[in-house]
Amino acid sequence: MASSGSQLPEQIDENFLLCGICCERYKNPKILPCLHSFCEPCLFKLADEMGAITCPICRRVHELTDTGVAGIQVNIFLNDLIALFEEQKNVNTLKKCDGCEQGDVTKYCTVCSFDFCIICATTHGKLPTTKSHRLLRFDEYMAAKSSDPASVQPPIYCNTHQDYQVKFYCDTCNGTICPMCAALDHPLTKHQYRCVKDAAKEFTKNVSVVIDKVKVKETEANNSKLKVQQIFESLEKSFQRQEESLRKHIRQTVDETTRLIQENGNKLLTELKGEYEKRKVNLTAQLKELDIAENDLTSTREYVEKLLHYGNASQLMTAKKEVDHQTEELLKVQTQVEPVEGDYMEFQPCDDFCRGKSLGTIKFLLTLYKVESITPTVRVGEDIACTIRSANESSLNKEEVSHRVKVEAEMKTPDGNTEKVEVKDNENGTMTLKTRVEVEGEHELSVTVCKKPVEGSPVNIKVIAKKGLMCKFGEKGSGIGQFNNIWGLTMMRNGDVLVAEYGNQRLQSFTVNGRHRKMFKFANVSNFYPYDAAVSVNGNVFTTDSGNKQVIICDENGELIRCFGKGKIQFPIGIDINPVNGRVYVVDHTAHCIHIYDQDGNHIKSFGCNGSQGGQFSYPYFVCIDAIGNVYVSDTHNHRIQVFNGDGQFLYTFGSLESGDGQMNWPRGVVVDKHGYVYVADHNNNRIVKYESNGKFVCRIDDVSDGLNYPIGVCVTDDESVIVSDYGNSCIKVFTQ
Repeated sequence: MASSGSQLPEQIDENFLLCGICCERYKNPKILPCLHSFCEPCLFKLADEMGAITCPICRRVHELTDTGVAGIQVNIFLNDLIALFEEQKNVNTLKKCDGCEQGDVTKYCTVCSFDFCIICATTHGKLPTTKSHRLLRFDEYMAAKSSDPASVQPPIYCNTHQDYQVKFYCDTCNGTICPMCAALDHPLTKHQYRCVKDAAKEFTKNVSVVIDKVKVKETEANNSKLKVQQIFESLEKSFQRQEESLRKHIRQTVDETTRLIQENGNKLLTELKGEYEKRKVNLTAQLKELDIAENDLTSTREYVEKLLHYGNASQLMTAKKEVDHQTEELLKVQTQVEPVEGDYMEFQPCDDFCRGKSLGTIKFLLTLYKVESITPTVRVGEDIACTIRSANESSLNKEEVSHRVKVEAEMKTPDGNTEKVEVKDNENGTMTLKTRVEVEGEHELSVTVCKKPVEGSPVNIKVIAKKGLMCKFGEKGSGIGQFNNIWGLTMMRNGDVLVAEYGNQRLQSFTVNGRHRKMFKFANVSNFYPYDAAVSVNGNVFTTDSGNKQVIICDENGELIRCFGKGKIQFPIGIDINPVNGRVYVVDHTAHCIHIYDQDGNHIKSFGCNGSQGGQFSYPYFVCIDAIGNVYVSDTHNHRIQVFNGDGQFLYTFGSLESGDGQMNWPRGVVVDKHGYVYVADHNNNRIVKYESNGKFVCRIDDVSDGLNYPIGVCVTDDESVIVSDYGNSCIKVFTQ
């Protein structure tokens, strides 16, 4: 507690004694559970109908007991502190005794909080009461109040037994009691109580520790508040900056959009005016020609009529030669013609300029056409078939259409030539375009109506070779585009084919027509001998490295990512990735099994062992997985293809040793296309064979004349071209089917 005298106001601000509601000195202050105190009259005003009080400071809601505000604990500490301040205020003016108002003050009763002269003090000390009085010399009291205010505080009396001081603290009831309470209501057999000073000493010690922690929390709260305040201020500044930036952007956008609208509008006006001027010139020229023809015809007719009416025989025959020549020439003049230009022009506004960046379009053709259907890929010697349909021809009569619309089409070939395309009117609102193509490569079909492209034109058409060998590329060697011991093939995401070269210790990628793309070699990997590769959905390349008995992962640019399988795989050859579960399947040639990994290189399981029964292998080579997750393995020394589910459970097998349909001799590469057909590189029979997914023979893809020599790798493009690594001829061959 603060000391009295001149030091008291310096240590305790008098505002501490003001009620937060009425802003006046507390009147019988009562303390809420949140430790905020208010005048008792003010608390009566705060209590609501539900019997609760909301603290005006912390906004916590406190439920009241049945006794209401009267039951709220009185803040004794504040009451006593107010008394000290009152004494401090009167200490310099206190001259006479409170009892007789005559004698000088010499004594002070700390129990009654009264000061007396020596005579009144003697009488006061003999008053009949159960309360004890403690009289001090007034100078002693003032000195004690300055040095140890708590020592001269008045004692607290029991609320129940008002003549007895509080002497004990009951730990069981968590409250102070007097000796009478202890004797009557707090028997030692059921209650634990002790001297109030001992309890206060312990409480002081414990609460000091708690207060230290509270101080830490208070500091933390203050620091957090400063951070929040800083963020708040920063937010305010950021808002102001961004608001100005947004407003500036709005102004710029409005200006830019206005400029674009004006620019687009001017462009459309120019386009409209240009078309008008062109048509005007053409129609003016046509009018002039017809006007000249009409004048010539009129003048000739009038001259001849007059000659016939007024001329004699000699005059007629003299003019005969010129008349015959002139009338013959005039009769050749085309006079029954349609206007060279139409009058149809229509501006069609666009509802959303911001999306289309256009105010609209101007249509100059009354009848609009668009490409409806076309075959994107044809073979050499076949007809292309393209249909165009009128968008609004149904609203016109055929005579009007034929007069106003002229459809033309032409085909640009890869060698740069342009060929006319036949246009047939089907008289049902459609037209069919036909032409036969004789050159491989990309062709461009253009369709125009009145010299203007129709919707969907031009159209690219791919012309491929007839069934069989389409092209081949590569030769023996170690240079770019050359091969040495080529094995597995796989398709990359961009449509290129990736070639594994065991002999040159590298991978190369090519377009399907043989143009070299990239070289894959790993400077930090020695003894690199690739047999096969697979590409994940994110483009990473997984390559079997038999030299190091591992799998290497790199990105599409050939940057090494990681390796796995070392110490687990004896001789890796074939590899593929399951499109259903994303797992990696690796053929272990000499261990006669298949290992399954996740794409991080964690081993999941293995299946298969040496043998000839279903689910057993004899030196397997390649593996491929179809769209539903079934696994196809070339069981080479057993001359068959075995099929498993994604977990490695055996399903069925097909193939046997010989060279007939459905038979095999050391099958190597195996691949499944998007329709479920299976293609097998029949190594010792020097052929590529196509099967249904159940193993039923379909056809042979190549021909004996194509000269396959020990084919090993095989893959299929999206357009179902079959690509084969011709091991014996050190080249890649591409077949169509």
